[in-house]
Amino acid sequence: MRVLILAKHLSRALGGIEIQCDLLARQLAAMGHDVCYGAAGGVAGTPPTAYAIETWTSGDAAQTADLIARVRPDVIYLRHNKAGLRTTARTAARAGVPLVFAASSLQDVRAFSYHAKHARWTPRRLASVTWQCLRSRWNWSGLRWVAAAVSLNPDYTARLPVRLRRHIPDSMEASPLPFQWPRRFVAWVAQIKDYKNPGAYVELARRCVDLDVDFLMIGDLVSPRYRWIAHGADLPANFHYLGARTPAEVNGVLAAAATLVHTCDPEGFGNNFIQAWLQGTPTLSLYFDPGGTITRERLGSVPGDLSGLERDLRNLLADEETRAQMGARAQAYAQMHHDPAVNARRLVQLFEEVVGRPGAP
Repeated sequence: MRVLILAKHLSRALGGIEIQCDLLARQLAAMGHDVCYGAAGGVAGTPPTAYAIETWTSGDAAQTADLIARVRPDVIYLRHNKAGLRTTARTAARAGVPLVFAASSLQDVRAFSYHAKHARWTPRRLASVTWQCLRSRWNWSGLRWVAAAVSLNPDYTARLPVRLRRHIPDSMEASPLPFQWPRRFVAWVAQIKDYKNPGAYVELARRCVDLDVDFLMIGDLVSPRYRWIAHGADLPANFHYLGARTPAEVNGVLAAAATLVHTCDPEGFGNNFIQAWLQGTPTLSLYFDPGGTITRERLGSVPGDLSGLERDLRNLLADEETRAQMGARAQAYAQMHHDPAVNARRLVQLFEEVVGRPGAP
């Protein structure tokens, strides 16, 4: 089967979508499928050899049509949030190629959505949010040309107004690069921007300075308003910012961490959850429990406020047996539900349904 993946590429951004699409492309290629990766904005550095790669311009109908004509895919997998969704889906439909839309966030399953910021409301911000909501609704209308949709979070699947829709979990590779730290530590992993709430993690570290535990933060600094974290301004002595790390490096950090601390607002299904669980590391999530998984499977806790997060962290660090049991359950759960090869096969089955014929080479 010829598969065209449309998304930003890992060489340009180290986010969840990029990591997932690169992993999927490699899995499909290993299964014998002919994969072309249409990279939004192109690539930086040498492209990988496991699959072909082309530059794709989101929202450009002519360029998208030309790419489809050259690649001649049997199916298109679009994972670029709702950006350019209407144009891309309509162009694919005109070319007679079924398109599968992958929802990666809560905003992807809302007709009207915008980028959340922890900033005061001003006329300029109100105008920006209004424009984002209108553009979101315009792209949402493109779902009429979508052949099927998939969601990484089971809570979001039913929100997609597409007849053929499936919940297919994201996956991660478990191989870690060794990591050592002189003291016991907990870890926070995400891009540093408003809705990830990095300031809450800094405040948690400040509240726990009496513990013999360090608080490590990993992630690319996306929002300029958090430069104070990278500059080390007014930070507690137990807090350490390590910058961006590769997925394998993050795996190594999480394998050695006492727990993953997650402070993000509800979003999709964070790669950091899956990475921590695969390493046998429990999760303390301030607000978000994707699909109710953490609570249902007893993989950590979701206290809902900072005081509860501090309490649960102190309790977990003081009870090694409970921490180990949570970690063991987390690893077993992740191995069962987030295996890359298994989930790639599930997606191929969906591709075969929309194409209308078996797609195995």
